[in-house]
Amino acid sequence: MPISWTAIQALHEPDLERHWARCRDELTLDCPLAVFEELFFEHHGDDDFGGLYRAIDWATAVWTETDLSGVMLRRVAVDRGYQYAVDEARARTLREGLVDARPAIVEHWSLHHTWLRPPVLVTGDVTGRGFQYELLVGFTRLGNLLGLLDREEVPELKRQEVPEMKRHRVWVGAQSGRVG
Repeated sequence: MPISWTAIQALHEPDLERHWARCRDELTLDCPLAVFEELFFEHHGDDDFGGLYRAIDWATAVWTETDLSGVMLRRVAVDRGYQYAVDEARARTLREGLVDARPAIVEHWSLHHTWLRPPVLVTGDVTGRGFQYELLVGFTRLGNLLGLLDREEVPELKRQEVPEMKRHRVWVGAQSGRVG
């Protein structure tokens, strides 16, 4: 049975875990809590965001936490309406380095050279578009990473590798039967 954005939003609860449990129980939505929070809970009531992904059957999405290189993350598609957030974060980070009002975020980047929470991506077979990966959540995170790559502040894994080869944790949703 298909699971739509509208069906997920109709079961909204003000408590994250209750909302997640309702969607699991009533819709049989199979989605990790970390993805559910960023994708469905934090975007509750966001009609622009929901409009972009209204046609997706979320029942077919299989979620995997994996690593992608900076090279691959430079190629991730971003919807035009959210590209400004990536570009703005990238330009600011390129110009000033990583600046954030939350000290824990800056500290995490300086220690681990990657984000605290993995962004959420889907493969093109989920959206029906021709992209290998499309970013759904984490526009500022991606922009910060791209700015740090441009500044060459993301350390190399090995001396002979370029900074873009460092791996970064992401969530990837792919259509059932496909690998992200």
